[in-house]
Amino acid sequence: MTRRALVAEWSAWWRGAGLDERWTPLGIALLTAGAHGLLGGLRGDHVLIAAVALAVYYAGPKVREAGRFLLPLLIMVVVYDAQKYWSDSWRASVQVVGPHALELALFGVHDGGRLVTISAWWQTHTHATLDFLCGAAYLAFVPVFLTAAAWWRFRQRIPGADCVMWAMLWLNLAAYAIWLVYPAAPPWYVAHYGLGPAVLTAAPEAAGAARFDALLGVRWFADYYGRNANVFGAIPSLHVGQTFLGVLFAWRFHSLRLWTIGFWVLVMFSSVYLNHHYLIDGLAGMLLAVSVWFATGGRERPPAVNRG
Repeated sequence: MTRRALVAEWSAWWRGAGLDERWTPLGIALLTAGAHGLLGGLRGDHVLIAAVALAVYYAGPKVREAGRFLLPLLIMVVVYDAQKYWSDSWRASVQVVGPHALELALFGVHDGGRLVTISAWWQTHTHATLDFLCGAAYLAFVPVFLTAAAWWRFRQRIPGADCVMWAMLWLNLAAYAIWLVYPAAPPWYVAHYGLGPAVLTAAPEAAGAARFDALLGVRWFADYYGRNANVFGAIPSLHVGQTFLGVLFAWRFHSLRLWTIGFWVLVMFSSVYLNHHYLIDGLAGMLLAVSVWFATGGRERPPAVNRG
């Protein structure tokens, strides 16, 4: 399509749009930025995300499908970041001893005559290759899920693939709610602060992912986890839950099965190796993923189509 045709198409869309369709997205972006500013949490990346979202929306009908595809991700990012305003006030008592004791009882390993968690054992058995692989997997868990969802929806056009991103959103929102009802200390917190009363002012840490930063001479994990909105959001693990949700959809669609399973196994291992989660956290994430998958109609088989 020529530039003139694209401009004509956009102009026709703009003329046919009502006032709500024209200005509501801009109003929402301004209100969101204003709320962050009033609460003292406005950052440059908030402005960047809003600008990109508005650019996609106002680009017109040609990219509207991509905008609809990314909308659940945008909502997820906004809600996740907003947790910093309410998590300290709304959450129940933080669980420190319980998750650690359950992990020891189910999956404890002996190391030097003591029973330790698997995550603690790995912190004394690290290797640079594992630091790189696990760090890369942890960084890529959202892009990998987005790539698979986009492949199913835009490349293979599988019926039902449009629900994948919405299932991801519901998975994350459910996890955020659970973090308030059952806030749990991650293993890196126990390594740093011990099993005493919860230190509610504990600063977020990159934990074992700091080894990835040191290996490459970057601050990616330090900067990312420095903005962690909820230090005590360990159970369920969303890294594991979201990658397992990808496995479930891959199984339903008969597409990308080996890739999604392999990546899920790597992320599951990485969550423990990097000292971000106990094994029980990952299992809880998988259970939540199965629940969301069923609730969003994931078990329904799509009609047979050409997988390409």
